[in-house]
Amino acid sequence: MRLSLTILAVVWATLCIAIMLASGEGLRQGLIRSSESGNGKLIYLTGGYATKNVGDFYIGKQLKLKSEDLNVIKVLPSVKNVQPSAKWDERVTFENRRAWQVPLGVYPGYQTMTGLKIRAGGRWFNPMDMKEQRKVIVMGENAAISLFNQSDRFDWINTPTLNVDPVGKKVKVGSEEFIVIGLIKSSSANVEQGIPLNESIFVPFSTWQRFHQNSAISALNIEPVKEVDRKQVAATVKQVIARKYGASVEDKQLVQVQDMLLRQKTMRRFLIGLQSFLGIIGFVTLGVAGIGIANVLYATVKRATRDIGLRMAVGASPATIRLHYLTQSLFTMAIGGGLGLGLTFGLINSIQALPISGNRLYEELGKPTPELSFSIIGLVILALSLVGVAAAWFPANRAASITPLEALQSE
Repeated sequence: MRLSLTILAVVWATLCIAIMLASGEGLRQGLIRSSESGNGKLIYLTGGYATKNVGDFYIGKQLKLKSEDLNVIKVLPSVKNVQPSAKWDERVTFENRRAWQVPLGVYPGYQTMTGLKIRAGGRWFNPMDMKEQRKVIVMGENAAISLFNQSDRFDWINTPTLNVDPVGKKVKVGSEEFIVIGLIKSSSANVEQGIPLNESIFVPFSTWQRFHQNSAISALNIEPVKEVDRKQVAATVKQVIARKYGASVEDKQLVQVQDMLLRQKTMRRFLIGLQSFLGIIGFVTLGVAGIGIANVLYATVKRATRDIGLRMAVGASPATIRLHYLTQSLFTMAIGGGLGLGLTFGLINSIQALPISGNRLYEELGKPTPELSFSIIGLVILALSLVGVAAAWFPANRAASITPLEALQSE
């Protein structure tokens, strides 16, 4: 009975440590997926304000980027791609409703750079849209809900669904009429400086230029070549832009650069720390089960003192006695651990089968679900082995130290 309860404790402890590690891994992977999509791997460059009097720049003068600035960036060997973006400072409206975000003028290549996907029945911008400066528009799902649903009440639990197909409908940007040609698939990604992709609205860059002649662009989105020093790339593009405008390359405020990937390192360290904390809690639970195994083994050694002495008398070595109890402990851990991992696998499959798609918070976190990876299974097996050896070590040493004389004197 005592052994059965001990095995049950190991099952519970294994379930705890495996579920905690799997939950932490699922949350970590979900947030990584969310942060790396959209602008998550890009370097975002904007104009700042001068802090030195050099050339045409005086303290406080703003650097206004031009669309042709991308030509001096894209020739750099460390840059794979560069795309400009420009804000159209007028709201998008449909009847008496309006979207939260203003449109962004972008090139067709912006889609490939950010990885955004268009829902079936719509399309992204093509070269003819650019050439003819067409008044067409692509928007995120939440932006479409704000414009075309009768009610866009915010709800973290149940995400509103789009009631109509917006493709082909006409909206207004300021006083200009545009046709919706595409709807972006729902995503937890961000673009630019943290604009949710679901709220984003895009127009062809040439169309933006048509209504904003000689205006400054908002930013340059830069995709570095893989396996380059991203800090060096950021420093280089800052110097290139500063030299192009005849400003000081030492002015740290004139050209603003944000590396979205490097910004994620703090978050990733936090997630690893959270996962480690959850693992420690599970390991402590497993340690409590190990104490139960140790107590069972101590009781077993006490009952078997005469038998141990007899075996020692006929030639059994202390190592043999010690190995017997270590094996018994590890076998108990193996039974409980196997059952615990089996229950964990079943529980995770049940969680993954839950109909939680459409929950706003769940989608914002990158749709995380517990993930029982091979690395987690390996960590659980290692923890079971360590606790099993530790639990048996002292009872095994006690058994190995029994002499035949001590066995004869025992009751």
